[in-house]
Amino acid sequence: MMLKANALTWKVGFHTWSFVSMPLKEALRHIRDAGYTEVEITADKTHLDPRVFPPSRLHYLKSLLKDLGLHPNSVHAPIKDVDIAAQNPKVRDKSIKLIMKTLEYCRSIECPILVLHPNGEEGASLKPADSKKNLIDSLTLIVKRAEDLGVNIAIENMIDVKGRRFGSRISHIKEVIESIGSPSLGICFDTGHVNLFADPNISMEGEIFEAGEHLMTLHVHDNNGMKDEHKPPGDGNINWSQVVEALKKVNYTGVFMMEVHESDDPDVTAKRCLEVVTKMIVNANG
Repeated sequence: MMLKANALTWKVGFHTWSFVSMPLKEALRHIRDAGYTEVEITADKTHLDPRVFPPSRLHYLKSLLKDLGLHPNSVHAPIKDVDIAAQNPKVRDKSIKLIMKTLEYCRSIECPILVLHPNGEEGASLKPADSKKNLIDSLTLIVKRAEDLGVNIAIENMIDVKGRRFGSRISHIKEVIESIGSPSLGICFDTGHVNLFADPNISMEGEIFEAGEHLMTLHVHDNNGMKDEHKPPGDGNINWSQVVEALKKVNYTGVFMMEVHESDDPDVTAKRCLEVVTKMIVNANG
């Protein structure tokens, strides 16, 4: 689905995580049938995770995506048992190797973006300076491989109501990007995570402006400001007209990628999300 926003052209995408109970092939068909042409594929112990998806099937997947008319905008890197900012060097090394393998999977299906968490449970619990150092050390190695493969890495802003966890603020991620200095490194802006900040001085608009030119893709979902519920846009208290307006002001040209929790009827949810977001963007450009 393509929408024109003044001089911008936005496409709306949907995440296979919303169909995580299904095999990847079925999930992709359902997303296509709901009216989407852009998709993000989850890779966390399911779907495209190299730990469960055999490389021999990558050629078939690439053909399937083409046959379905689906463009793989992004892959969400593995999360469970992965922490590239961990203090434990064995954990970090194992995580780096898995991320590099996932980058190879992206290359094989011609997916341009790998969405990556800046830390896991251990890395998030460290002092910010230590978490930042470990992350930069790991990403320096990972980014070299990404550059060789022609795949971009979008670091996702994480949850932390107080903003003390390194990687929860967009400014943290920018520090890492500027330190490494690679054009292959950018930001995946997660709307729901920003909406959970307790500090009223941290705004959705401000964080989008902070991301600016580094924005590569989005994780679009809603909540009521209390829990990370991954609701469809419009089902929480996020001011979506503000989000769309801020994205226009920073000249965002990527995909409006929805990351919604699997519902009892994911087909209905997927179709409703497309209708709501289409109307939301059209109204904002009224």
